[in-house]
Amino acid sequence: MSRIVISGASGDLGRRVTALLANADSRHELTLVTRTPDKLARRTPHEVTVRHGDYEDPDSLDSAYEGGDVLFLISGLNLGRRIPEHRNAIAAARRVGIRHIVYTSVGGVNPGNPALSAKDHYQTELDLRGSGTNYTIMRNSLYSEIVSKILVAPAAATGVITQATGTGFLAPVAKNDVARCAAACLLTPDRHAGAVYEITGAELLDFDTIARIASSVYGVPITYEEVTADQRLAFFDSVGIPRTYDPNMPPSPDGHMWASDELVSAEVAVAEGYQAVLSHHVKLITGREPESLQSVMERVKDTRYDELGAAVS
Repeated sequence: MSRIVISGASGDLGRRVTALLANADSRHELTLVTRTPDKLARRTPHEVTVRHGDYEDPDSLDSAYEGGDVLFLISGLNLGRRIPEHRNAIAAARRVGIRHIVYTSVGGVNPGNPALSAKDHYQTELDLRGSGTNYTIMRNSLYSEIVSKILVAPAAATGVITQATGTGFLAPVAKNDVARCAAACLLTPDRHAGAVYEITGAELLDFDTIARIASSVYGVPITYEEVTADQRLAFFDSVGIPRTYDPNMPPSPDGHMWASDELVSAEVAVAEGYQAVLSHHVKLITGREPESLQSVMERVKDTRYDELGAAVS
């Protein structure tokens, strides 16, 4: 019997993947690793092991990963500190004998991508390739839930989606589709060894099209207004969003914890074409077509972003 370790298990994606693995008809044991074990202990089946592990504390990762065969390395949130944190996780995995790592990267990884998060993920991909451990890389496109709740929902009141995304395209993907892909890779890692998957939705969309979809879902006229990166930063400053990520900062009124330098650099990456990636890898991995952005938007429109941890089937 093999053991799957989920590192970063208390986050939304970790909980979704845990639910899928716990319900899978397979002979796998499951270890959940998190900085905050108390968040998981109260609602985790007794046969699932919960351990403390912190990407900034290599010793904690050794004991947390011990006995594992396959590691789901969910990327950290500490922008600018992810590279050493992920290196700690990869090194710990090697020390305890983990034979395969499934890593959550980001769509559009490229050395020229201006998105700050893409720079971190690009280096971690290089580190994985040089680690000597089998790996699978999942380059996840922007979540459809983020597009729906953070970018679109406020426009139902104002009538305008304001972005520094220019005329660029992206293919938003539902969190459930990402979770299903991850679970499949973890359950049959040998089938996915060495693969780099572009985990995208079903359609390439620009924000004019996204605005039209939003108009249909919310039943009000919504348009897209292109602005500059400086104008977007000034807007985030005006509403109190910090420029730099801090893991201790309070959530925004929308229920997210992001900083404006990361958000705006990601918008510029869309404008410059780095997110214009469309694949059929969700169906290749899971056998199911990905959920459309319109379907996600309709499903989540009455729910706060931080309350979207729905069951996955």
